[in-house]
Amino acid sequence: MTASPWLGAHDAARALGISYSTLYRWRTAGLFKAGTHWRRKFPNTNSPVLYHLDRCNQTMCEATATSLNSIEPALLMPVI
Repeated sequence: MTASPWLGAHDAARALGISYSTLYRWRTAGLFKAGTHWRRKFPNTNSPVLYHLDRCNQTMCEATATSLNSIEPALLMPVI
């Protein structure tokens, strides 16, 4: 039997290296999308939420990646 890629909120937060409240905040802010990054264990509003670890990690990497231009724009300016 293979392991499921879906983890409960506390286990997912631990595996991603973030707090449970950060995981919840990013879900409610829309960084993690329903059906892609998270889903309910059962189809009702009181059901626990499960997170797809690989998809969440990929989205976190994309969201935190920055280009050199946004980090240090002064480095790219010519010196006169």
